[in-house]
Amino acid sequence: MAGEWIPYDVCLPHKPEVLELVDMTGLEVDQVVGRLVLLWGWASLNSSDGTARLSVRLLCRLCGGDEAFWESVQSVGWLVIDAEAGTVAIPGWERRFSKTAKSRAMETARNQAANAKKDTSTRAARTSTRAARAHNARGASERRDRGDRISSSSPEVAALEEPGSGPSGPPGWETLREAWRAGKGRPWALPTAPDRAADRLAEDGWFEKALAAIDRLPACKYFRDPVTLPQFVAPGFVDKILGGQFDNARDAARGPARLDDRPPPQEWRGEDAARFEATKRAMADKLRAMESGVGSVDS
Repeated sequence: MAGEWIPYDVCLPHKPEVLELVDMTGLEVDQVVGRLVLLWGWASLNSSDGTARLSVRLLCRLCGGDEAFWESVQSVGWLVIDAEAGTVAIPGWERRFSKTAKSRAMETARNQAANAKKDTSTRAARTSTRAARAHNARGASERRDRGDRISSSSPEVAALEEPGSGPSGPPGWETLREAWRAGKGRPWALPTAPDRAADRLAEDGWFEKALAAIDRLPACKYFRDPVTLPQFVAPGFVDKILGGQFDNARDAARGPARLDDRPPPQEWRGEDAARFEATKRAMADKLRAMESGVGSVDS
């Protein structure tokens, strides 16, 4: 059957039971291991609990060897032959070869792969951050060589002295920004951290989950447009990504977009805020002037 498999221990040729079988039968290691693997593979296709109606003679035809060989396998504890019932059984089947055991093995492999990917992303983000700091340090040194003075209390020096923090964001923000740049989210061009980023970075364990969620963004088919960073740092959003709530396309399973899935509105700041207020005042003055003109004509 296509896709069938059994777990194989790479240390099998050196296990004491195999070496004992080599001494007892006079066979080579590869012959002993090959016959054992044939037995386990046949049993995985024809037995649900490791026990099969199979005579020793038929076992010899299917997997090789003779009756003396399989009696030796029984003597080391890896086979139980019941001549009267006409069955053979494999001890420890539930622990090693059952569907539950194989599911555990696959889950372990998936977790190891996910952890390796997470570690790689974290190392890449840290490397990018270190490179950026080194670049900033070189730039500061060059400016000092040109005669520019940088006080120890200046923002530039403070950012170099305190890794992971600075005028642009809370501790951990620089690393998070580098990871975001390397991911599939909507680019964040501002040097400052978005609102609520400090709250999330202060949460215990959120930073590690955020790096894993950035790697998982390509699997989020729910969004028609790339996820924004303000949306990403909203409370609970990272947990939803890791929980697979956004894996399915919206039209297929999720229905219309919800307001809580939209990025929060951005406030006007600095010069933009001042220009916005000036525009509102000008429009209000113009409206009052128009209303005054209409009133004078009516009178």
